[in-house]
Amino acid sequence: MPPAFSPFRWLLPCVAALAGCLGFMAVWTFVAVLSGKAHAWLALLAAVDIAFMLRLARAPEGRGRIALAVCATALAIAGGLWLIVATRIGLVMGLDPLNSALRLGPVLFEALTRLSLGTLDYALILLSLPLAAWLTRPRR
Repeated sequence: MPPAFSPFRWLLPCVAALAGCLGFMAVWTFVAVLSGKAHAWLALLAAVDIAFMLRLARAPEGRGRIALAVCATALAIAGGLWLIVATRIGLVMGLDPLNSALRLGPVLFEALTRLSLGTLDYALILLSLPLAAWLTRPRR
């Protein structure tokens, strides 16, 4: 019989996934704004980082850990790209990144992201989601 569900069992893994997301969003934004390029290959490193954080937090094996890793990776990618676009616009308009991110709308975000990413960038971003699932699969 499987153990009963306990929300406290998932508390540390969820906090670790959130920390991995926020930390990687900051690193990705810093690198992209400093260089002026999107660096979509960092999405693969985000998947590795989050999978590593979940293993360190001893997330229970199974579908829950895989789903958490994929969702956290998607959140890190979306948040990182949002902050990159917001910071670039904020620099032009004289706003700090947080105010610019709060004022950025989805249409402008989508348009500027589409202009800054190429086919290879989209492929790397999409490849990071199955990578996160593969890295957090149960060991055999």
